[in-house]
Amino acid sequence: MPPPERDSFGWVLALGLGLVVLLTAGGWIVFERFVAAGPPPVRVISSPPAKSTSAPVVVSEVRATVVQVVGAVERNRGEQWVELQAGDALNPDDAVRTGPGARAELRVGSDASRLSIPERSEVKVGEVTRAVHAFELARGRIDVDYRAEDARVLRVRGDSGTVAETQAARFTMSRNGARVAVATRGGSVRLSSAGSVVELGTGQQSMAFAGTKPLAAEPIPMEVLLKVAAKAASNEALCLSLSGTVRPGSEVLVEGEPAEVSREGAFHADIPHREGLSQVRVQAMEPGGSTRELLMPCRTRSPAGPPRTKERVKFRWETTSG
Repeated sequence: MPPPERDSFGWVLALGLGLVVLLTAGGWIVFERFVAAGPPPVRVISSPPAKSTSAPVVVSEVRATVVQVVGAVERNRGEQWVELQAGDALNPDDAVRTGPGARAELRVGSDASRLSIPERSEVKVGEVTRAVHAFELARGRIDVDYRAEDARVLRVRGDSGTVAETQAARFTMSRNGARVAVATRGGSVRLSSAGSVVELGTGQQSMAFAGTKPLAAEPIPMEVLLKVAAKAASNEALCLSLSGTVRPGSEVLVEGEPAEVSREGAFHADIPHREGLSQVRVQAMEPGGSTRELLMPCRTRSPAGPPRTKERVKFRWETTSG
């Protein structure tokens, strides 16, 4: 029987060898699983986007807005014409027309550009975007004060494809029959017609007739030309027969009514006799807006035959009062 010390030593040796085997096996498992296979994939958790504290950007709609109305001004609603009021917003294809002595002022978008429509005029709204502001002058005139903004342009169409275009200018465009005229008071305007373009600088004017090429730019005249010759009417229904001359492109009003003016600037008008009419007012307006007015006495022929009733009543009243 072996001594007890020897058995204890063997047991301890066996226990140590088992522990070494166990540690070796465990180390191999750890190496194979974690070292040889690489680190475990990292899971990425995306954080939700931060909420914006600023208010959303609101893009205002570009529209033509009425800022002032004077006198009788109307807008179309389909086939109807209704009263126009300050604050009204105009849509594409809407039209505005002004009566005698009336005026309307428009603003496009939120800037300081203004379009003024004077009396006896009609303007139609076209394309209105952040790149183009387009209008059509159907008759009369339009006064423009247009401010620059990036590459935006203003286009005003007249008769037979005539177009005035600018990025920044103060000008007047008028349309009378087949004649379209533009006079520039500030900035520059391109007047195009029949495939030809004329550049108008400050203080210049030009015009085109019925889609023909624009005339060469010329200085705006300092004085308004108006020559009128009158004669007594041979017809008892007329009090005066007028013939006159203005510069080509000018407008003429006789007693507030437009008179037809030839390309050479000649006009003629017969004025009917009416109660209380003692003189005839003749007005000439050039493309730039300058006006001149003449008053012509209304002449009547001495009546033949018995006096008219009005004259007899006046005679009796004067005799009685005497």
